[in-house]
Amino acid sequence: MKRILCIALCALAAILACSCDNDKAEPTVADETEASKPAATETAASTESSNAGLKAFMEKFDDTPTVGDKLIYEDKNITVNVHGINYAVTAGPELHLVIDNHLDKDITVQAPYAVINSYMMTPELNITIPAGKSAGGNLCLSYTNLAYADITCIKDIEFVLRVVEPKNYNPILTTDMIGLKTSAVKDEKVEYDEGGQIAYDDNDIKIVFKNLPASDIKTDEGVSPIYTGDGNAELPVYIYNGTDRTISVQTGSVTVNGYDLTSVMNRTVLPGKRAVDTVTFYRMDLDEHSIDAIDSAKISFEIKDAETWKSIYSTDMISVKLQSKAEPTDSKEPTE
Repeated sequence: MKRILCIALCALAAILACSCDNDKAEPTVADETEASKPAATETAASTESSNAGLKAFMEKFDDTPTVGDKLIYEDKNITVNVHGINYAVTAGPELHLVIDNHLDKDITVQAPYAVINSYMMTPELNITIPAGKSAGGNLCLSYTNLAYADITCIKDIEFVLRVVEPKNYNPILTTDMIGLKTSAVKDEKVEYDEGGQIAYDDNDIKIVFKNLPASDIKTDEGVSPIYTGDGNAELPVYIYNGTDRTISVQTGSVTVNGYDLTSVMNRTVLPGKRAVDTVTFYRMDLDEHSIDAIDSAKISFEIKDAETWKSIYSTDMISVKLQSKAEPTDSKEPTE
């Protein structure tokens, strides 16, 4: 049962991708070979177990904090009011917004990012508002991303709104950071779990390989790779940006079981904020080298200025301490 919750949460991410955050684009497999056919069984098994993972997270998730009805942003271009938060949505909590358009042209309003309890999130928001009119819409968060960051109670919500032209998406304006606090903010201080294998800890930036909070694996046992229902493999990474500028943390060189792979992780983190992401190894690359399970992994990271894209720091290749010989999910019961 060691990795059931980790696998379940990751499978849930695939289910919810259509409605909330999905930072990584999945590659398309051109055709189904004999080797790839078991994926259908794996996906079914992971989907079946995802309900258990969602239930485990939701059992400890606090859906009582409120935000009420209030004005949260106003300038000469737009006015933004919030009218409550809805936890009853399957995909994730929804913050209901009503936006007044003071411009003499139609606009579309989006949210490029949100910050929940200091953790970076990618919300879903797309509202088109006629000139001089108002319209309502929901800023949707993902229960999966909240679970990855172990956010069981929403206390602080921050987000930026980007206003564009509806037809061509040409930018019109971007708001300052909009912030509001829920009724739970008066509770105990938010604590951050930075335990795990440190990949980089210098210049007020920290990168840590870690297990997902839902895992029952102890930190000193090493990181347990997550094998998703679609055959990908992932290593969770925690990032803290203590600098005064926005950074982007990307994977550099990557080797798995001695083979060079092209891996994916590109996470933007605002000053003073945190993020949980995953280094993803795609099935097509793993299959190319007949990698059924990750026995060893070495990874380097590039830290860049998110505004200029100039490199700030680079790490050496880091050997990831892996939890012993984890096997990928298949149609059988996961190994203990």
